[in-house]
Amino acid sequence: MTITISAITQDEPVDRGGGGNPCPDAAGVVGGIAGIRAERRGSGDGRVYHVAFVADDGRGGQCDGTATVCVPISQKPGGACVDQGSLFDSLTEACASPCDDLCTVEMAVSSVCSAEQLPQALSRRLDSSRRLLARAAKTTSDRKASRLVARVMKSLQQAARIGAHVETSGLISPARELALESMVHEAQALMAR
Repeated sequence: MTITISAITQDEPVDRGGGGNPCPDAAGVVGGIAGIRAERRGSGDGRVYHVAFVADDGRGGQCDGTATVCVPISQKPGGACVDQGSLFDSLTEACASPCDDLCTVEMAVSSVCSAEQLPQALSRRLDSSRRLLARAAKTTSDRKASRLVARVMKSLQQAARIGAHVETSGLISPARELALESMVHEAQALMAR
């Protein structure tokens, strides 16, 4: 059986309240794994993604469906979302191809620890990295973008060190620490190009 993502939509605008982030909120269409940003508007009622897919059994049988994913307004237990419907294309981006790699890394940073409450120091470091990446993706100056990318890499390396420390303390799961480490290595590879 194969599953192919056919569309990803959301009930909040892609530009999370005017923040100016040029990167899309989702990735993975035409693939089998969707990546979605673990963010929502601070003034909203939680973000709901609608991930449309087609399942094929390989013998001529197909069906389609939609899975919904909630990014609650609060990380406290019992957080919920109010689904306003499939209003916005999650794949929309203002970013042209020169910053595709930056958008790929920014997506990874935004979704690396979505299912787990993070220690404040790690959460702040990841948020800082994401903001720097968004600034680098929308700048028109190559020199400024290079400086921002260098700051991003330093910030991500600090996040990885914090992640390793809090994992040994039992504050995050080993799986989350591994995902964080993988994201940093992927970012380094993309930024080295």
